[in-house]
Amino acid sequence: MADLTLIAVTRSERGRHVQAVRRHGQVPAILYGHDLASQAICADTAEIVRVWHRAGRTHLIDLSVDGARPRKVLFNDFQIDPRTARPLHADFFAVNLRERLAVDVPIRTIGEAPAVTELKLGTLQQVLATLRVEALPGNLPDHLAVDVSGLSEVDSAVRVRDIVLPEGVTLAGHIDPDEVVVKVAPVRAATTEETAAEAAETEPAVIEPETPEAD
Repeated sequence: MADLTLIAVTRSERGRHVQAVRRHGQVPAILYGHDLASQAICADTAEIVRVWHRAGRTHLIDLSVDGARPRKVLFNDFQIDPRTARPLHADFFAVNLRERLAVDVPIRTIGEAPAVTELKLGTLQQVLATLRVEALPGNLPDHLAVDVSGLSEVDSAVRVRDIVLPEGVTLAGHIDPDEVVVKVAPVRAATTEETAAEAAETEPAVIEPETPEAD
């Protein structure tokens, strides 16, 4: 992927006043990290969304604030309003290119499981959506590929130990190598789970009190 760049400016608006920032087509954000004091900034909404869709949490971004020399940063958080799909706030982490980082990387399945597509014995069930890995910022993968073409029986599974990590990338923390990443679930079990899910959808929603946004 080509280098990604983003231009931002400092902002003085805080708390409730950040609504004015959003009304002017900007997303309020915070920049912090290696050898850097926390800095309140904002960036063009369309540009920050474009970069987010391409970078996710693992691709380095050249972030320039107030025309200064760009810093290598990663998205640490990107908040989106679930009702309007409009971005609310972003956190950028300035990295040290020589310091390894622990990041949750998305898992994507590749291939087709014979037990599902050919034998019709079950459905493919992805148990883990992400896996926490450690690497230098420049070596962080945008995703981890899991090949499911060897799953030919019910309950056959790909486990953490089966994932081939890119060079320079290791598992972070205490992860059980036997933990299931993706498996073939029996059709009957899958149907039961779907029925339970449908029943849960009919239950009244519990409204949680809103917490103040940290801007």
